[in-house]
Amino acid sequence: MKTKAFLPAIVFLLASLASCNSSVPKSLVTDDGSVRIIENPDGPLYICDLKAAGDTIDIPLSELVEDCRIVRFETSDEALFKAWWIEVSDNYICVRQQSNVVKLYDKDGKFLCNIGAMGNGPGEYPVTIYDGSIDERGGHIFLSLFYGKKIMMYGLDGKWIKDINLPGQINKPKIEVNADGTLSVVHMPFEEGTPIAFRMDTDGNILSQIPALDYMLAGNFDNEIFSYRNTGTFDFFYTGIDTTFTYDTEANKLIPRFTMNFPGFAQKPIHIYTELPNHILIHYYTWDKGRFTPGGDILVDKMKMSSSQYHLVNDFYGNLPIPNPNNHFNKGRFIFNVEPAALQDMIEAHLASGKCPPEAKAQLKELAATLHENDNNLMFVGTVSYTHLTLPTTSRV
Repeated sequence: MKTKAFLPAIVFLLASLASCNSSVPKSLVTDDGSVRIIENPDGPLYICDLKAAGDTIDIPLSELVEDCRIVRFETSDEALFKAWWIEVSDNYICVRQQSNVVKLYDKDGKFLCNIGAMGNGPGEYPVTIYDGSIDERGGHIFLSLFYGKKIMMYGLDGKWIKDINLPGQINKPKIEVNADGTLSVVHMPFEEGTPIAFRMDTDGNILSQIPALDYMLAGNFDNEIFSYRNTGTFDFFYTGIDTTFTYDTEANKLIPRFTMNFPGFAQKPIHIYTELPNHILIHYYTWDKGRFTPGGDILVDKMKMSSSQYHLVNDFYGNLPIPNPNNHFNKGRFIFNVEPAALQDMIEAHLASGKCPPEAKAQLKELAATLHENDNNLMFVGTVSYTHLTLPTTSRV
């Protein structure tokens, strides 16, 4: 992924938008100097310095979510899947697959229906679905293609209702259903003046839009847009700008929320930002000349104004380690999908490591005994904590 320098442009951006140590600490210290704030009339912009982040700590999942339960997906031929991305709403679970049909389940994992089908006919999609949004209130599911000039609309029974045609092509779009039933869209613009973000109705009428400026343009599909929406807003991270934004649809503006400095790297590593109500998660690694070099995971605590390398552990289930934590928070929920055989291996390795609390060993052994390799996947799911955030008064610039 290519990124453009962010900090030299931050003053311009704000103006335009306004019109590992062997001794492991147990917790983050307060105001450690690694995080600072740039004041913005629309809210603070957090900036973290990787070099100043603290040594590796274990973060319990219960610090980030209120609860955690296991969903066992139905095991039948029509219910089996290989997930690319999963969305969970109050009563539904929508599973997107690469180059395969989208599937819908109830909240307990019972298979309900396929959403459309692969193909070129009405209600069918010829390429992988890039994003989707469940609208329980309106009784709809919206799907967006990797690129194209439409958004596809279905009922909760999986039946195609219509294609919502757009005036121009959208690239790697992220879509969100607003409270009034309209849709918000962000994508990678290729031409200056075309919108980077817009709001539309379900007939395809554009209600408001934010034209892309030169530094927002994508030269090709190498960049990505990530949108996890865990803070009650439509936030997104566009790698071409290297910043997390909130798309405020009512005010029709983009509000910068977070970026990171990576000193000491000849080439800035590939990285992903995920914002939670009180935290920001960062994953980074390098990929140079076909060679992958592991990086790490950083947790920023917005209340303590501190950061640290971290490992996430599921303390609801015996401190089981959670790999790639950035990928497991979406739309206010923790979602960890795993195959039964892989979970068995994780439990066996964890029990052998000596890191499982004695009182949790029986719980994990009982769980392992219920797993069968030919069963469909399981999913750990929890609700992100929305505790009130009181901003500190230090570390502001």
